[in-house]
Amino acid sequence: LYLPDEWKWRIRHYINLQQTPPPSASVQRVSGFPNARFIFGAGISHIAVGETGMQVTTARGVFDLDFLIFSTGFRIDWTVRPEFAAIAPHIRSWSERYTPPPGDEDPELADSPDLGSAFEFQQKQEGGLPGLERVHCFCYPATLSHGSLSGDIPAISDGAQRLAQGIAALLYRENIDTHYLNLQQYDEPELLGDEWTAAEPAPEEQR
Repeated sequence: LYLPDEWKWRIRHYINLQQTPPPSASVQRVSGFPNARFIFGAGISHIAVGETGMQVTTARGVFDLDFLIFSTGFRIDWTVRPEFAAIAPHIRSWSERYTPPPGDEDPELADSPDLGSAFEFQQKQEGGLPGLERVHCFCYPATLSHGSLSGDIPAISDGAQRLAQGIAALLYRENIDTHYLNLQQYDEPELLGDEWTAAEPAPEEQR
């Protein structure tokens, strides 16, 4: 919350470029199998599916495979989910908030929602969809706005606390007139006046 936009973008963009490696123990376990191979730099250019398998053309040659599992990551796109269809056009993204310097463009960051202090969505155009701020985005797309507090296990409890406190604060502000009225109407005195006996003034105080 406290870093300027350029530093938020710069740090997350660097992390995206570096990527997160698989755990060392997992790689060592897989490499222990005699039929396991690690083939790097094998970008896929074509896949031909046949009755018994497939031929996969890559930069490292053609591979005959029985099956293929893609692990390509994901993209933030609210428009492809029917449950977000009504609000998707109104969600303010970081592309409306910040323009990175040339060479630091990042589609994932640009598509990330520009969230408020309680992970709430903000309207792209003021008045475009009143009530949008009641929807809170506590998942990976919140990373650019709030840091790694909504997906990484070591910090998700801190993120949940920020979310809960933020929602409580928003509800308090929304109902501040009622809370103030309750404060004014509070009538349960702590002291009734019979808890003590007034002391006589000391002689020097009587002069």
